[in-house]
Amino acid sequence: TSAIHYICGTLVFSYRDVFPHKHSLTGKFPFPIPPIPGWEPDTNPWDDYLYPPLNSKPRELMHHRGKPKVRLTSDSPAINGSCITFTAKLEYPPCQREDANGDLVWDEHCEDANGQLRSGYVYNWTSWLDDYGFGKCTDKAKCNVFPDGKPFPQSNDWRRKSYVYVWHTMGQYYETCDGSSSSVTINTTNIPLGAEVMEVMVYRKRERRKYSPLTNDNTVFLITDKIPLAVDISQKSAVNKSANVFIRGEEMVFKVRLHDPSGYLKTAASVDYIWDFKDGNQLVTHREVTTHTYSTLGIMNVKLVVEAAFPVECPPASATPTPRPTHAVTTKIKTTSVPPKTSQPIYSSTSSAVTTGLPTTEPLPSTVATESIPTTTLPWLKEKSQNSNECFRYAYGTFSGNITIVEPKHPLRNRLKSRIVDVSAARVTNTDINFLVKCLGSIPTSACTIVSDPSCTKVRNIMCNDVPPSTECEVHLRRRFLEPGTYCVNITLESSKSMALASTTITISKSQDTPVPETPNTARVVLTSSAVLVAVFAMIAYVVYRRHKLYRPIRRSLVEDACARSDTRGPMVRLREALFPSSEESRHLLHERHPL
Repeated sequence: TSAIHYICGTLVFSYRDVFPHKHSLTGKFPFPIPPIPGWEPDTNPWDDYLYPPLNSKPRELMHHRGKPKVRLTSDSPAINGSCITFTAKLEYPPCQREDANGDLVWDEHCEDANGQLRSGYVYNWTSWLDDYGFGKCTDKAKCNVFPDGKPFPQSNDWRRKSYVYVWHTMGQYYETCDGSSSSVTINTTNIPLGAEVMEVMVYRKRERRKYSPLTNDNTVFLITDKIPLAVDISQKSAVNKSANVFIRGEEMVFKVRLHDPSGYLKTAASVDYIWDFKDGNQLVTHREVTTHTYSTLGIMNVKLVVEAAFPVECPPASATPTPRPTHAVTTKIKTTSVPPKTSQPIYSSTSSAVTTGLPTTEPLPSTVATESIPTTTLPWLKEKSQNSNECFRYAYGTFSGNITIVEPKHPLRNRLKSRIVDVSAARVTNTDINFLVKCLGSIPTSACTIVSDPSCTKVRNIMCNDVPPSTECEVHLRRRFLEPGTYCVNITLESSKSMALASTTITISKSQDTPVPETPNTARVVLTSSAVLVAVFAMIAYVVYRRHKLYRPIRRSLVEDACARSDTRGPMVRLREALFPSSEESRHLLHERHPL
């Protein structure tokens, strides 16, 4: 039925007439939609003089300037009892922007379709400020009021709130005065389960004592008693994550992402995650992240049930109690079904098994016995604990996804271990040496060198580098040696699969000769050969010295002269001289002596 009425020959509009979507009460009986706190029924009259309908003048505000658009979003789906938030944000045409004062101005650095730059206000709001500003409006019925006549809320930043937002859903409306974006939040405790439509209409405060319609938008939101969730499955060495193909024998990570933007699940007494990995292993945990390792091959249908318990008031003792289940797990009841077409997807940042929209309602594992609940039971399950007087309302969320477990192509036990087979060095400059390391096995991704003294005990320098991708197992390392000498160089090549080590020594001289890496045995041979050469040169020098040494025998005349000066020599002395003449030395063992 139309809500347009004629009062004394005057056409009267209502809020229901202004919005294009008509909310039907079909299917809501006998549970009518309860009033939303702070909202008004859409049968209230609408002042179409101050707020002309959006389609009355479709070309108004255009004039080749473009028209802002509003985009309405929500954090749907929402668990029944939580809060859902709607946000309307204006999107301006090209070359238009909002300045610091909240005014719509031309972007001075943007060229329009004709290649021209514009500046200043898109619209002149000066006349509006003179007539409509707080404290300057004398006619309260023509300024600073909403379409139903309610005054604007006064605030210090009223100049930045140049837009009027009118929200409409479930036969009720709400009004806000805001800037380029506005939000409203609704508690869903008393809202029936199912899909609904939220609409928003935006007006701009303008001169001529009226508000100009800009744009409108709508979105579908969902109220559910199921916990929306998504599961990300990952593995370090997964064969194909996008196809959910993983290898056997390696740990897998299961991460649950609950869609709870309002934090409603934080008020629950407990949140349990019940896993069934379909390989004979089950797990109950309170954590959102769990790990599992499969030892069997094949396709596994992983199932998860999330159970949240919310404390509620217990029913009166005279009320008919709910039949108690015969098992430890809380009984699930059948709730109002929700069409999947109206659900909004929950997007995942990974290419793993993820639920979209409202999770599929899965029964509990077949090993759990359940008991039916009378149809007169409320849709909220209330159960009293056996050992206390507390009552809880339970909410569930489910997930089911297939994963494939395969044998790794290259088992870890059969992988070839990497090893270094050759190290060569070449001088680049007087101080820089280029090492070429050849290896066998996996291609390394990083290389490190440890330079120390010849004994390989005192470290002087440690340097690591990332190895660029290559088809061959070869690594070029450039290192700088500022001082000549012998160094011990330890080289380490590492990849995600293996590690290779090698040690060598190198001698740096002042000459331009190419240094050659030496093993410890080679170094000992060089030192031994040097000692032998020194001994040979010493022997040759000694022989040459003996051969060319000048020898002078002691002259007999000198002895005779000395004896002649002695007047006291006895006959025994003269006899000894006659028997043993001293003219020549029989053996040349004495060194040359100078005459006394």
